[in-house]
Amino acid sequence: MLLNARTSLLLLVDLQDKLLQTLPPAPRSTLLEVIQRLARCSQVLAIPQLATAQYPQGLGSVREEFRQSAATVLEKTAFSCHRDPAIRQWLEQHAGQRQIVLVGVEAHICILQTALDLQAHGWSPVVVEDACAARDPAHAANAMMRLRQAGVCVANSESVLYEWLGDAAHPAFKALAPFLR
Repeated sequence: MLLNARTSLLLLVDLQDKLLQTLPPAPRSTLLEVIQRLARCSQVLAIPQLATAQYPQGLGSVREEFRQSAATVLEKTAFSCHRDPAIRQWLEQHAGQRQIVLVGVEAHICILQTALDLQAHGWSPVVVEDACAARDPAHAANAMMRLRQAGVCVANSESVLYEWLGDAAHPAFKALAPFLR
């Protein structure tokens, strides 16, 4: 399955400082750079973005840069985004875009459960491995293995970006070129 910008949505899962601070500094920095690159490119390509906040009363709000890039930020308490009625409603409003590109934390909890639920309900989740993390890298690796075993597409950010473009002749290619290096 190749990604297509016209049929994709970007789901930014729980990018809250209290969760991100549990990651070691170097991987956290790299993760945030990769996710920012995907968010910027999806804006240029007019791919709708949704950011989620896991229990913001305790974990704080979504980081400012992702609140700005996503047109919508929704709070949740369910670990699977798909189990939240407001998130399901947002997805249904974009029902023509069945490819859900997932990024964020934590890979073995919210990303895993969301991807499996989306797949079970007829969506095509794509988990971006280098744009997902967990406090324990072994938990993230296990989540990616489980997702692959379940038939969920696991991709990397560069593949996602090039698939969204599809062709070097794409009108946005030059504008996005700095993000493709």
